[in-house]
Amino acid sequence: MQCRNVRDGRVGSDVMRTIFLLDIDCFFASVEMALHPELRGKPVCVGGRRGERGIVACPNYEARAYGVRTAMPLRTAERLLPPEAVFLPGSHKLYGEYSDRVMDILETFTPDIEQVSVDEAYMDVTGCLHFWRDPVQMATAMREQIRRECGLTVSIGIASNKMCAKIAAGLKKPDGMVVVPQGLEREFLTPLPVEMVPGVGKKTQPKLNARGIVTVGDLLSSRWGSETSLGRYLTAIVEGQHASVMHYDRVEQSISRDTTFASDTADSAFITATLYFLAERCCKTLRKRQQHAYTVTVKVRFADFSTVQKQMTLRVPTAHEEDVFGIARQLLQTLLPPHRFVRLVGVKVAHLLPAEGEGSQMDLGIVPSEKLGTLHRRLDALQEKHGYGCIHWGITHALRRWG
Repeated sequence: MQCRNVRDGRVGSDVMRTIFLLDIDCFFASVEMALHPELRGKPVCVGGRRGERGIVACPNYEARAYGVRTAMPLRTAERLLPPEAVFLPGSHKLYGEYSDRVMDILETFTPDIEQVSVDEAYMDVTGCLHFWRDPVQMATAMREQIRRECGLTVSIGIASNKMCAKIAAGLKKPDGMVVVPQGLEREFLTPLPVEMVPGVGKKTQPKLNARGIVTVGDLLSSRWGSETSLGRYLTAIVEGQHASVMHYDRVEQSISRDTTFASDTADSAFITATLYFLAERCCKTLRKRQQHAYTVTVKVRFADFSTVQKQMTLRVPTAHEEDVFGIARQLLQTLLPPHRFVRLVGVKVAHLLPAEGEGSQMDLGIVPSEKLGTLHRRLDALQEKHGYGCIHWGITHALRRWG
C-alpha cells in the first residue's frame, strides 16, 4: 500500500490531520499471556518472582483488580493477590521483539510513525485515509491484524492532535477505541479531570486542585491558562491552532555503557567509581536525546569470565545520574561478593520515553525546582566545550589514580 507522505506538512493548509495513538494493553503481561494461554484469567505480575525484592513492572488487568499497580513493591503485590497469582521475571529482549513486530505492522498502514516507547506509537494517517472508508475502519483493521499476528490487544485514540489522541486512547482500555471528532476538541477536553492531561503529575495535581482547578475547563478559564506553557498549549489545542509535531525515528530502546578493566580488580572504591562514570555517560546521552529511562541494569563479568546481571525499574523515569547510580549501586552490592576480582562492569538504561519537561511534568509555573536539571545541563555544556576531564564528580576521583 502506497501512501502520501505528509512528513513535510505540505498536505494543504485546509487539510486537518488525523492522528492515531496506539497503546498495547498491559504490554509485558500480554506478551506472556500470548505465549502461555494457561495464564489467561489469572492475576499476572511481570517484574520478578514470588518472594524476590523488586518492583512490579507490569500487572495484567486481573492483578489490577486487586489493587496492584506498576512500580509497586513485589512483596506488597504478593500480599494483595490470591495464591494462584503468577509472578514472572520478564524478558526485555522478548518484549522488544514483540514491539518490533507491532511497529512493523503499523508501517503497512502508514509510513508516518513516531514510536514513543516499547508499547506506544503515534501515527499521522492523514495521507493514507483515502484507502479507507473512515479512520475507524482503518483502526479496526489495524487492531485485528495485531491481534491475529501477535496475540495482543491494543487501544487506539483518534484525534486531530497528539494530546487528544493520547487521552482518548486511555479512556476505554483494554481493547478500546475512542474518536475525538475534528472541531470538537474543546467539548472533549473541558470536562476531563486535569490529571488526565499528559504532563500533570501526582505532585502538580494537588497544587492545581488547591487553586480550584479540577477540570481542563477550569485550567483554561483560570490565569494559568494564559500564563503557563501547558495552559497555552491546551488553548491552542481547543482552538484548533496547534499542529502536532511528529518525530519519525524509531526510538532506541536502551543505552548501555560498559568497560573492561586494564587488569582484573577487587578494589570496591574503584569499581563503584567506574559505575558512577558509566551511569553518568548513559545519562548524558539521555539528556542529549531528550529522553528519560525507567529501567536500570548492572552487569558484572568476573575474572573467570562468568557474567551476572540484575535490573530494577524506577518509580519515576529519569535522566539524572544520581537516580540511576543510586539504583545501580544497590544492584552492584547484590551482584558483587567481597574480594572477588572483576574484569568488566556495565550499566544499561532502558524503557526509554521522551522527556516532557523536568521530572516528566510540563511547566505549570508551580513544579518542583529544576536546579538539578540546570546543573546537569551546565556541566554537559562545559564538558562538551572543554573535554570531559575539565570537571568531574568527587565520587569518580578514585579513577584518577588508575590513570
